[in-house]
Parts: sequence; structure tokens; C-alpha cells
Amino acid sequence: MSTESELVQRAMRKDAAAFGQLYELHLDSIYRYIYYRVGNAAEADDLTEQVFLKAWEHIGVYDDRGLPFAAWLYRMAHNL
Repeated sequence: MSTESELVQRAMRKDAAAFGQLYELHLDSIYRYIYYRVGNAAEADDLTEQVFLKAWEHIGVYDDRGLPFAAWLYRMAHNL
């Protein structure tokens, strides 16, 4: 089993399988964060998918600043 840091490094090289594992690790928590704020399941589904799409599109420029990878996802979720 790879550590999250290893998965992030692989995903930054556009390893879809590694990003898929990150997706599985964080999907539920990002969805709950968004659902709590919008109160609508369909909208939360759409916004959650937008977060992960943006993350995949921009993973190559992710800057590990010593924070958990989830912090980056939560920031995108907050901005959406």
C-alpha cells in the first residue's frame, strides 16, 4: 500500500490509478463538506465531481507545503 505522499507524487506524473486511489480516500469527506454547505444532494454530487476534475487537471502544479493533500481539495471545494 502506498502512502498518500507517494500517491500524490505518482498522480503528479499523471498516474490515473494513483489519482483514483486519492479519489477513493477523499471522496466521502469532500462530499460531506460540500453537502453540509449546500444542503442539496444533487448539487453536492456535481460540486464534488468538479473538485476532483479540477484536482486532476491541476495535479501537475500541486505544491506540497507540508499540509495534508486533503487541505488542497477542501480549498477547491470551498472556492466552488
